[in-house]
Amino acid sequence: MYRYITRFLIIWAVVLSSCSYHVPSRPVVAVTIPPVESWVEALVGDRMEVICAVPAGGNPESYDLPPSAMAQLSNCNLYFSCGYLGFERAWLPRLEANNPQMQLVNLADNIELIYGTHHHHHDGETCTHHHDEGAPDPHIWCSPRRARTMVRSIYETLCRADSAGVAEYRARYDSLDTRLARLDSLLMQRLAPCKGRAFTVYHPTLTYLAADYGLIQLSLEPDGKSPSPQHFRHMVDEARHHGVKVVFIQREFDPRQAETFAREVGCRTQVIDPLSHDWETEINRIADAITAE
Repeated sequence: MYRYITRFLIIWAVVLSSCSYHVPSRPVVAVTIPPVESWVEALVGDRMEVICAVPAGGNPESYDLPPSAMAQLSNCNLYFSCGYLGFERAWLPRLEANNPQMQLVNLADNIELIYGTHHHHHDGETCTHHHDEGAPDPHIWCSPRRARTMVRSIYETLCRADSAGVAEYRARYDSLDTRLARLDSLLMQRLAPCKGRAFTVYHPTLTYLAADYGLIQLSLEPDGKSPSPQHFRHMVDEARHHGVKVVFIQREFDPRQAETFAREVGCRTQVIDPLSHDWETEINRIADAITAE
């Protein structure tokens, strides 16, 4: 009998040791999505460990955090959220309860938020339909202009959290902000001839990009909801009226409805990944598609 008990205890000790997770030697910073991860990595260098809650290919509107990831996030010192993504609304309260020492920073706090996702022109000005006053569009990282504000907030938070690294953070921030400012300037030049041009996107990810550069976004998903037949038909008519040339399909979503839409309108499709870790390249790809005739 004692032999079996001893064997059980040995096996249980092995199981426990295999389930233990790495305790980091550096402060841990967490983010929700890969684009923000890339900015934080550029700022912290080797001073902190950066982890991303929603992995590449995951949908931050509906991602379900596995227990292993929750355990990893329990070591976070800082968490930079985008503010209003579905994943954040569902999981951040639980994460805060599990890790009360964590500092949660909402990067949307200093952003001029847009309530609504369907832009149009009226008397030469871009206007926005306000669909749900309680739910701002969460895709604040999709315009370089707003990204600069987010990066500034990250930088200032890091300086407060780690005063010994301020000089390093400042140098890296200056480099990153210069790069983002250059991207914004180039997009202004490239998209200026396209002011008032419409594009269609399945999920309304590019609201801030459209607002900042004078474009018209038509979304197949009204406020992120699956389109009804009536809405789909209305969007086909709108796209034809505006002469839409491209419909963007995010890789996290089923492309079939967007492909059907493209056939109806007579436009091309392009798969995009606004959640890419290589965010700058992806923003340029989107601009290329908008400027293409």
